[in-house]
Amino acid sequence: MSKRAKIKSGGLRFSKFSLVGLSNAVVDIGVLNLFLWLQPTREVSVLVLYNGVALVLANVNSYVGNTLWTFRGRAEHNLRQTSLFILQALINISISNGLFWVLIHPLLVDTDIPAYLVGNVAKIVSVVVASVISFFLLRYVVFSRKRWFNGRL
Repeated sequence: MSKRAKIKSGGLRFSKFSLVGLSNAVVDIGVLNLFLWLQPTREVSVLVLYNGVALVLANVNSYVGNTLWTFRGRAEHNLRQTSLFILQALINISISNGLFWVLIHPLLVDTDIPAYLVGNVAKIVSVVVASVISFFLLRYVVFSRKRWFNGRL
């Protein structure tokens, strides 16, 4: 494949990944806001739990969208890829939830800013950061044609 074709293919893949990511964000932000609407709280630990549940559901959505569409030609649905996807999802959830906590903690403890506003701003920032990292993990590890770990996993 020529360099130009690789760049075009990578751009198309990133565009598909971005659309799947947009649907993940809708699930992620939607679930967080549903929790905030049903059970409002300023408790940081409860908000982090809400965020964690939203992230798990968004990662399930991500698995479906990325294996069936974005990386369809590379998705093998085997133990190796599934394990690597789960590992990537755990990294995504850890980074996103950690960043979410770092962003909301001082604002909820030290200010009177509404929890839904703090939660949504923190969610957007954490989603963007974690999504960029996830793209590279999905592209170059999970759905890579190169076999990491000598094909084991």
